[in-house]
Amino acid sequence: MALKELELSFWPELSETERLHFRHLVMIRPQVPSEGQLRMLSGLASTLTQPRLITLMARTAHWLSHWEVLEALAGNEAAPESIRRDLELVVSLFDLMREMDAAPAADKVERAEVVKGVYQQLRPELKPVAKLLAKQLAKPIGGTGATLEMPSLPDPDQDWETLTSPPAAPVAPVTLTHQDRLALAGASENPSEILTGLMAEADDLRQAALGNPMLSEDIVCQALQLSPVDGLFDEVYGEARWYFREGIREAILEAPASPEDLCRRIALSRHLVELLGLGSHSRISIQRAVSLFAQLDESEYQYVTYWCKRHAPHLLRVVKYFYDRQRRQAGSPSGGLGRESQGQWASLEERVFLATQSTSHEQLGQLLRDPDLQVFRLTLENPALTPRLLHAAIPVLERERIDFLATHHAWGRDPEVRESLLHNPLLGENQALGILDELNGIKALVEVVKDPRVPHLEVKRRALERLRALYQEIASEERLLALRSFGAELMRHLPQEVLQDEASLRLLVADRQLDPSLLLRLARNKLTPRGILELIAAHPVLLAHTAIMSELLLNPKTPRESSLRLWGLMSEAEQQQLLKSPHLPTTLRHLA
Repeated sequence: MALKELELSFWPELSETERLHFRHLVMIRPQVPSEGQLRMLSGLASTLTQPRLITLMARTAHWLSHWEVLEALAGNEAAPESIRRDLELVVSLFDLMREMDAAPAADKVERAEVVKGVYQQLRPELKPVAKLLAKQLAKPIGGTGATLEMPSLPDPDQDWETLTSPPAAPVAPVTLTHQDRLALAGASENPSEILTGLMAEADDLRQAALGNPMLSEDIVCQALQLSPVDGLFDEVYGEARWYFREGIREAILEAPASPEDLCRRIALSRHLVELLGLGSHSRISIQRAVSLFAQLDESEYQYVTYWCKRHAPHLLRVVKYFYDRQRRQAGSPSGGLGRESQGQWASLEERVFLATQSTSHEQLGQLLRDPDLQVFRLTLENPALTPRLLHAAIPVLERERIDFLATHHAWGRDPEVRESLLHNPLLGENQALGILDELNGIKALVEVVKDPRVPHLEVKRRALERLRALYQEIASEERLLALRSFGAELMRHLPQEVLQDEASLRLLVADRQLDPSLLLRLARNKLTPRGILELIAAHPVLLAHTAIMSELLLNPKTPRESSLRLWGLMSEAEQQQLLKSPHLPTTLRHLA
């Protein structure tokens, strides 16, 4: 088969990795996939972010007839909305059938009607897929030995432009009113629309976006990098939900438009906690700590206190002393940090000298990016170089430096540096697998599974297997902590393990520290048990988030009584908006 790639209009949109994936998909599409190809397809289905490639997979019926591929595509949040909703209906259909088999006899008739209604809602091209999956499930019970009717294999030559074009999104109004933009910023599930709200100049639009239950740390960090509005930085910094997060504080420091005074405050506290973390009792260290405390802004004492509670409780009295001292001297001016050299040196000799002798963090960071490899190697031997500085430089290093660093006699064995190397796309697969075997803890494995920069499917597959085994081994209390911290990623990558653990989900829904975005994900997921959906429908947070109510109503597994009660709580405009969706259950459509 000759594929004229350069004639495809979307070819320049694809990255090198995505072009490689596209070639593989085109090559194996006209044939029945082998076991190894199925593993590759399920891995791609869960990790792809390019809408055209996801659309191609979703329009290949004989791939969807394999449950692992169908479920991974349905759980991929990067999939176009209409495609994801359609695939979720197929997933919910079989989950409803499984629950119907285990339901009491009195409820089976009602459950059977719900199953029929969901099947009628499926698109015509998905109904054969649902029938084939149903036959595969029934075969072990009463198999006849007859050959299953596989969907017909596609021809090698296709119109790839049309086949990979995502479905057209619903036509939006040409001009949105301010109220429409407010509603969109506060209730949208689309990350780009939330990002637009965060970057708006109007204060109420930013506040609505900050209150969106789907707002995540990644979206906030992206907005901080792109927004020129000072108000956003102050609002994010002033909200306790984001104030203590290291990722947000780093994003504020790195943002081009970040206010200078805010950067100074955060940088001072960062330098202070780094110094306190070293635990040095030398005279110079104590003098430097006193100097930093004297310059520390009052607003940063909450962060320093939080850090000390977690890492150095014995220093809490010291923090209180300096805080009280500052309050007594509230009217006195505070000192500032002096600017250091920007590191623009004239000669290689001077840069080599500084690589071995410099103690400035700014200079060391620039020396690691020096165009001369000799300077980089000498900088690695500098005693003042810390894992934190090296961690910040690793994402931009080229392959030669990555290979050198991975085999370095000291830094090549540092756990923090090795974990950072794993997230560099230039690291070889064998080296990445070796580092992966050393990772421990749910957080490190989740970071590997969700990171789009990790190009090796085998690395992600093994990380997912280890994450699954680790989640199944931990106790219920530890599961609650894991769901509280990484619930969104665990639900996406371990849907069966997380959503079938009803006991842990009940603890999660009852948790006071529950993030509303987790309620939204549970309400939207078609594998969430009916009992959990009923709990969410009675949750006190629900009435403050229309998006959660809408997802419950669109979920065919939500109990009928809960759906009818929620429908009565919706405004007429919200009901009309839901009626436009083809995925609204038939019961509610008839009620309207």
